[in-house]
Amino acid sequence: MLINLETDIQIFKLTFTMTLPSRDKIVLGTAGLAGIWGPVNFTESEQTIHYALEQGIYHFDTSPAYANAESILGKVLYTWKGKTPFISTKAGKLKADNPDSDTYDFSPDGLIRSVSESLETLKISCIDVLFLHDPTGLKPDEIKAAIDILLEIKSKGWAKQIGIGGNYGSDFTSYVSSKYFDHFMGFNRFNILNQEALMNEYLALQNQHISIWQASPLYMGLLGSKFGTYIKENPSWIPKSHIQRAIELNEYCIKTAVSISALALHFVYDNPLIYKMVLGASNFIELKQSLDWLDDKTLISDNHTLNFTV
Repeated sequence: MLINLETDIQIFKLTFTMTLPSRDKIVLGTAGLAGIWGPVNFTESEQTIHYALEQGIYHFDTSPAYANAESILGKVLYTWKGKTPFISTKAGKLKADNPDSDTYDFSPDGLIRSVSESLETLKISCIDVLFLHDPTGLKPDEIKAAIDILLEIKSKGWAKQIGIGGNYGSDFTSYVSSKYFDHFMGFNRFNILNQEALMNEYLALQNQHISIWQASPLYMGLLGSKFGTYIKENPSWIPKSHIQRAIELNEYCIKTAVSISALALHFVYDNPLIYKMVLGASNFIELKQSLDWLDDKTLISDNHTLNFTV
């Protein structure tokens, strides 16, 4: 499948091969299932996690900051009798019921307390990956102490590996090293519309042998269910140039009967730099739709390249 999209102004050009995904690379995020992005039915959220497990998704990402996400996931894990899931959670950002919350506790006692409570809530004895949540919330003089505590938590066996949980600023750059971290999870800076992270932090992370997890492959809904809303409202956190790229790509997708969401998911999934792709479904329907897009064999061939210019 060769797709070319030409406009009066060339903004960027991308080429990638779409392949049939392995569930091992997919992580189900739980923020949406806990109602961070809007009201949800918690029973349906639990059923969605069960559905993910039945579909072969055994990797789940959560956080104390995602309302009751850990409780919802912990309840399912307690009753699940199949393969042991891989669990990542976070520490540093405090519990909230909306995505705009910016309350933190990166103190040594706070981080240790957070991990202890997560282990109890999730009903597990060890966290597979513990992320330092939203490092931009750290003051420069807090960074080293917070990292030291995470390493201590790892040494105690409470977490197997440590990660950077979110985009970071210049004050944090000197600590981006495999000496401290095993994983990094980014959002909004690498997707089909925006590859700022690729030539900046992602190459540095790769050089440090830090595995890259990419969340928000649908750009927080711009390339999915919130396309119409964001085009109309043009929220301040989305650059106008990205809105224009989305409009033009969507117009092309309508003309060619190709799903913009499917392209967006495959763009992230199929990049060899990406170790894990985090899906942020809020319910069963959204998760099933994402998996259907990823599994659509009419879009997949090792010999066909998707090539478009916006």
